[in-house]
Amino acid sequence: MTAWLIEGPKLLAFLFFFALGALVMRSAGDERRRTVSLFILFVLGVSGLAGVTQWDVWPFTNNMLATGRGTDESHERWLAFYGVDSSGREWRLDPYTWSPVFDSVMQTWISMRYDELSRAQQEEVQHFLLTRANETREALAAGHRIGYEKYLDALGCPYWWRLKRWKDVPHEPYRAVRVYRMDFQVGAMVRGDHRVTRTLFMECRQ
Repeated sequence: MTAWLIEGPKLLAFLFFFALGALVMRSAGDERRRTVSLFILFVLGVSGLAGVTQWDVWPFTNNMLATGRGTDESHERWLAFYGVDSSGREWRLDPYTWSPVFDSVMQTWISMRYDELSRAQQEEVQHFLLTRANETREALAAGHRIGYEKYLDALGCPYWWRLKRWKDVPHEPYRAVRVYRMDFQVGAMVRGDHRVTRTLFMECRQ
């Protein structure tokens, strides 16, 4: 019930957006001008509401590009995903492994939500991570494209332009997926000190 109270208005906004667009296309003269004005007011109103509430009401963005403000003394924590083969070797997973969900989005969700889940839900998450990692491994091993490259190749628009890719994969399925916390200091990293403290957060096994 709570989910419908949140998602229901979003769905109505989405449907009303297309309904107004259809009215604009079918109207003419003074009626068209009134419909266009209503359409513009609706778009501005919902966009403003999405920005104030920070709710993502597609196609109206909440305009959140990044959060927080860092300095040279800032300490950062990322999550890194690794597949583990039968010999125990770790393989860094490509950031488009979880496509259409991007790596940084997956990091944020796990950091914020995983510990709040029940044991059964955590096991479901672990099963998803290992299954998707192996599906992507299989695609890359076969020479197939993944993520934004899947359909348009180089013409596709990446999530980030200068993001490092990790396309090397083993020729066997992963036996596990490990998620590490990666802690580092921003200023030290800029000065060439690339020391990172790596702590195991989660290990997903078959």
